[in-house]
Amino acid sequence: MKNLIRKILKEEVNKKYLKPTPKVEQLVYSWLDNYFEGSQMYDNEVWDNYRFDFEFCKNGKEIAELITEFEDESPDWGPQDERPLSERKFKEASLHIYPVMIDELLSDIPIRRHYLIYLIEEWFEDTYLDKIQRMLNRNDLHLDRVSVFTYKKEGSICVPPIKTTPEDVTEEDMIQHILKTTLYRRNEILKHEEEKPGWIEKTYLQKLRSAEYDRLNRQ
Repeated sequence: MKNLIRKILKEEVNKKYLKPTPKVEQLVYSWLDNYFEGSQMYDNEVWDNYRFDFEFCKNGKEIAELITEFEDESPDWGPQDERPLSERKFKEASLHIYPVMIDELLSDIPIRRHYLIYLIEEWFEDTYLDKIQRMLNRNDLHLDRVSVFTYKKEGSICVPPIKTTPEDVTEEDMIQHILKTTLYRRNEILKHEEEKPGWIEKTYLQKLRSAEYDRLNRQ
């Protein structure tokens, strides 16, 4: 990869501040392919039928995150919007990346930062958006923006989603854990479970993952 970069840049060095050529654009795409190669994508339904996040992890650390949001008509006070995802309009999708990735890419390829962000947006749509649409059973997604984190240079340690509850954990154990780690009351927990069977287990597993994330990233 480094040798390919040097070869192409030798040809293009005098065009550094002009509009990038197809060769340099393809070089950026190849660089991104290499950077994301071997990464795992973890999906997480943050809010029921409204917000879905997709976390990209490589070598144990997050390298990017896609946040997708859909129409939500829940009032500030009142019943929650219960429509299934299929009945909600797509709202927006944003890709969040880290300065360490941008700095490394710019050190390898002399290209204007704003144009680089545009190329990352194009590459991501071409590479991952169809897969994510299939996961959500949609065909109307598009990427609205690419943002670079400003409050930290690189991603945190990744914690894969926890999919199954340990066999020795009872529903009462899960309720007690939720009571200790949230502001929910028992009657609220039971009401949520009655309205959406599986809510207790889903909330319990999310809390376990959050606790493990906090533990690993405090070290």
